[in-house]
Amino acid sequence: MTLTEAKQHLRVDGSADDTLITSLIKQAREWCEDYQGKKFITQTLELVLDAFPDGDYIEFRNCSPVQSVTSVKYTNKDGVEATLATTEYILDKDSFVNKINLAYNKDWPTATLQPVNAVRVRFVAGFIDAAAVPESVKWAMALHMRLLYHDYRPEEREKLERARDALLGMNRVVPV
Repeated sequence: MTLTEAKQHLRVDGSADDTLITSLIKQAREWCEDYQGKKFITQTLELVLDAFPDGDYIEFRNCSPVQSVTSVKYTNKDGVEATLATTEYILDKDSFVNKINLAYNKDWPTATLQPVNAVRVRFVAGFIDAAAVPESVKWAMALHMRLLYHDYRPEEREKLERARDALLGMNRVVPV
């Protein structure tokens, strides 16, 4: 959401509160991302695991949509880092919660890993551009910004919170 769009939603003229509203945009995005379990803007992240999973995939919980995987690295017990070849895994971008699946007839490395933070998956997440972000998310962000910017009576506040949560609930990733 741009500053101009946010100011329109908040019904603000002038530039006196531009710094505050810019911060509100970020706060609203982060809150909505956390609530929905997704990422909205393009960002490079790192998933850190103590070991490779027992199964044949690694899920990107709270990080979909995943655009690409930059690297899968692991550190053995002697502190030596290695990079898993891209031919060893496939990025599943079509599932509701994206994941890396082992390629056909492949296994995770069997090296003895360091006891903590042994596996690091660096990836790019978020929608490719602002136009790809669902309108329901943009409206939820606008409602959240209104809650932060304006003062409402408790019953009005509750209605806005319910509306925001309903908009985000449509595509929410619920942990199980």
